[in-house]
Amino acid sequence: MITIEISINLELIISFYLLFILGANNVANAIGTAYASRATTYRNLLILFSISVIIGSLFAKNVGSTVNSLSSDALTALIISALVMTLSTYKKVPISLHTVIICSLIGLNFNSSNLYVFGEILLSWILSPIIAVVIAYILYSAYEKIDISILKKITMIRYFLLISAAVVAFNLGSNDLPTVLGTFTTSQIIYIIGAIFLCLGAYLYGNRVSETLSMITNLSVSSAFIAQLSGGLAVTIFTALGMPVSTTQAIVGGILGVGLTKGIKTVRWKVLKNIIFWWVVAPIIALIIGFIINRMI
Repeated sequence: MITIEISINLELIISFYLLFILGANNVANAIGTAYASRATTYRNLLILFSISVIIGSLFAKNVGSTVNSLSSDALTALIISALVMTLSTYKKVPISLHTVIICSLIGLNFNSSNLYVFGEILLSWILSPIIAVVIAYILYSAYEKIDISILKKITMIRYFLLISAAVVAFNLGSNDLPTVLGTFTTSQIIYIIGAIFLCLGAYLYGNRVSETLSMITNLSVSSAFIAQLSGGLAVTIFTALGMPVSTTQAIVGGILGVGLTKGIKTVRWKVLKNIIFWWVVAPIIALIIGFIINRMI
């Protein structure tokens, strides 16, 4: 009985820490574009983010994640993910929780069939930001030709941008949170506590990754919204095709797309190259650690 309680407590501690780091890293998915465009103050964005995450946690259910399907490796996968997410956040690079978890699980359960699955997933990870770039380029080019006064455009788009930020934050609470906690508990109280840890991470360290997104290219309120919308559309397309994708990568693709409409020189390629570098390295680190543990057991 004592062993079980210690195990559950350890699982919750690791899970809460991972949610803390998730908040610090993935808050940029929700408010990064709004922050870059100065749609409102960073403090207001954090308040909007926190309210949306906590409301999302009230609707959180066991989403049947990949972690749940391999529950015997769940704790190990979360520990690996926490380490990799911490490293990525320290490097100020946005990274997908699902990407890291999947790669750690593939390493922990390494075989030839997993390599085939990994190949399919890798393809979707590469294609999703590219599709987001194309969508953003087309949408923003079309938007620029609309004959509406600048003031009306900005006023209208600002509301849409903040709503889209709230939706992404809501999804963090309703989807990503149970991905971490769902293997160990379905307690609503634990989910709310997890949401608080997620928000705490966003408040204390979220500006690090948000700053990185804001440095890719200069964003106006309208271009920020279209970047966010394009990332969301790319994710929706791949989800409909049954292919797992990263919201993080899609949103970065959207930002790049609107940047390209203004010219190649408006994109800060050094920042983008660093992000892409860590997109490659972080999942590989998770996979290698998982593989080493697999061979040691």
